[in-house]
Amino acid sequence: MGPGDLAKLMEPLLGMQAHDPRLLVGLDQPDDAAVYQVSDNVHLVFTMDFITPVVDDAWTWGAIAATNAMSDVWAMGGRPILALNVAAFPKDMPAEIGSQVIRGGVDATRRAGAMVVGGHTVEDEEPKYGLAVVGLVNPHQLIRKNGAQVGDRLVLTKPVGSGLLAKCGKNISVADDVLAAAVQNMLRLNRVASETAVEVGVLGGTDVTGFGILGHGLEMTKEANVQFRLHYGMLPILSGAEEEAKAGRNFPGKTWQNQEYFASRVTFHETLPQHRQNLLWAPETSGGLLLTVPAMRVEKFMQGLHTRGEEAWVIGEVEPGEGVVVLP
Repeated sequence: MGPGDLAKLMEPLLGMQAHDPRLLVGLDQPDDAAVYQVSDNVHLVFTMDFITPVVDDAWTWGAIAATNAMSDVWAMGGRPILALNVAAFPKDMPAEIGSQVIRGGVDATRRAGAMVVGGHTVEDEEPKYGLAVVGLVNPHQLIRKNGAQVGDRLVLTKPVGSGLLAKCGKNISVADDVLAAAVQNMLRLNRVASETAVEVGVLGGTDVTGFGILGHGLEMTKEANVQFRLHYGMLPILSGAEEEAKAGRNFPGKTWQNQEYFASRVTFHETLPQHRQNLLWAPETSGGLLLTVPAMRVEKFMQGLHTRGEEAWVIGEVEPGEGVVVLP
């Protein structure tokens, strides 16, 4: 199911904000999560996400799925506090396997400072797992897709290539150490990046998942009425991802759905090879935050991450215009 199909499915939910003015962020102005006003200084952030297995190990899949689900709260400058399991397991799957999946989700949630307090499980031929997550956010520190300002720098907090390498891992076409590095990338929480972004006053951001860095970047440019200029040579890329992209054997099917839906709003420099373009269309799993950081605050943001053992990369800038331009 592509981005256009998802938009069609969501049409019945449009207009919900008209029924309750405390729903501050819904699908009328779509973002990474819904935001509901509880008081002047406390808002709820609510989201849900689940994925099929991206690795063979049950605990690791559960932890990645939970990390991925919580990222929508961090993308909006919020703090996850509660979560519910959303699980679909095959009838013949051993209970111990399902238990390990859920244990992985619980462990990741605990690392995030939140709690899993229940959930729901159904039978399905294809296993799926994720979380419905509730968080809190200060309304004066809310990060939105529409927050990008001309002159901001584009900053990415995790390397790209996780979706491609996860698919390679399923097809046993990538070295163990390459896959292990990709798994560690997917397990890394976006908590520190989000907290640091809030501290320095970042207003624009999203997390990079199924639509790939180009699709999610385009969502931001559309909401903010700006253009992103992205430099491929400045992008952090997971070890082995570009080699696999060049081989072209294992791109997830959603790569081509993203390309078909978003391509009209992306301009690639004529010298950028096709395999590099394809890598930018590929979906990410539990990817990083794509933030628009005011130029005078980039150094403070980077230093804040460094002191807490994290890193990020400046990959471009925000300009007048529309869409995304990708340079070598």
